Amino acid sequence: MGANRGHPDALIALGEMGLAGEAGLTDADAYSYLLRASEAGRTDATRALAEMNRAGRGVPQSLEGERALLERAVASFDQDATKRLADTYLESDPKRALELYEQAADAGDADAAYAAGIMYAQTFEITPNEERSAFWLAKAANAGHAAAQADYGLLVYQGAGVPRDDTAAAAWFRKSAEGGDTEGAFLYAFTLAKGEGVQQDFGEAYYWLLKSGDSTVDDYQEDRAILRERLEANVDPAVLAAAKARLD
Repeated sequence: MGANRGHPDALIALGEMGLAGEAGLTDADAYSYLLRASEAGRTDATRALAEMNRAGRGVPQSLEGERALLERAVASFDQDATKRLADTYLESDPKRALELYEQAADAGDADAAYAAGIMYAQTFEITPNEERSAFWLAKAANAGHAAAQADYGLLVYQGAGVPRDDTAAAAWFRKSAEGGDTEGAFLYAFTLAKGEGVQQDFGEAYYWLLKSGDSTVDDYQEDRAILRERLEANVDPAVLAAAKARLD
């Protein structure tokens, strides 16, 4: 009844039911309802339609269709759509992607700020810029983005684009580790083991090293193995056992 009266919430609810295959509704039904909601000004419906175009649900798969819908949402100042539009350009047009990530980051999107920071440091098509990388990573880190906290902490530790500060770096690594980022956990373990910017504590270092798990990057995995070997060869086994027991 609500949809028949053009109520956007009802249209979106029916769209969600169609995507879930409920009440006999299909993806095609979902697309129809969400399209009506989008035309009524609901940018969340427009983003959902873009995702359906990307996945080919209820409509033939179309990158162009996805981008056109995201552009419509961006025109309505939808920062989530801006970040998602940037994602579609990441491989084909990194400069356009960066432009959109920075636009979304300016609007407060932490994921976009993180992406922009990484691009300034690691994307071949983008001129490297340590200061811009540090700027965006700091923005994401201050917003609570755990991976950004690890990467920004590393810039602070290295003095790359920002003044070098061991104490601040260790604090960022700790925030990242406590936020669940595996690289942040390893970096915090590393600083604890060396006593750089934080009081040296081998038990805590071992705990966070174990908690960081394995890395898919060979160099990082080698660093973990080296640190573990040194701790296990030089620290009281009782201290290590107590740290390990905290994981159980």
